[in-house]
Amino acid sequence: MPDRLTAIPASEHTLLTALAQSDAAAFTEIYDRYWQLLLETAYQRLGDQDQAMDVVQDVFVKLWDQRETLDIQHLRAYLQTAVRYRVYNLIALQKVNDTYFKYLSLLDQSSGAADYFVLYTELEQQFKQILEQMPKKRREVFDLRHVEGLSTKEIAAQLNITQKTVQNQLIKALDSIREILTALLILLINGPH
Repeated sequence: MPDRLTAIPASEHTLLTALAQSDAAAFTEIYDRYWQLLLETAYQRLGDQDQAMDVVQDVFVKLWDQRETLDIQHLRAYLQTAVRYRVYNLIALQKVNDTYFKYLSLLDQSSGAADYFVLYTELEQQFKQILEQMPKKRREVFDLRHVEGLSTKEIAAQLNITQKTVQNQLIKALDSIREILTALLILLINGPH
């Protein structure tokens, strides 16, 4: 059986070994070597520079956070796959979010049956209640992103917090509305046509 290390170019192997030992210089070398490539990969799929930078930042943060436990055989392939995975998750999340707000704003409440209107009204009230129950900072981040349309970078600068904190708050906010979102989408799909 071939040695697993023969698949890794010596320089990558050296960097990965040093990274696993929390060598900041190795991390910086990896970052400098692959940042531009990963940014281009993310940008090609997203078409948004700020979002692409957020994705690349997340991948490098995860690389550092999990440096001691990751078993990477091909660093470049691993990083590009991680970027693609984050991009696809971001796109899927954005599509769900966009669909929800599109239907919420376009739904003609007066055109449906009385039951449909009652269900819609109840779900809308539940959604507003969830927003009101969010911690103040989370609600502020959510509103800046989804009402005002700011990027995570712009939100971070405006609130003087890190982009990672902004992203974490957005994930928590979306998790808290996921149930109402699912119920609303089912209602819209099954509603009167």
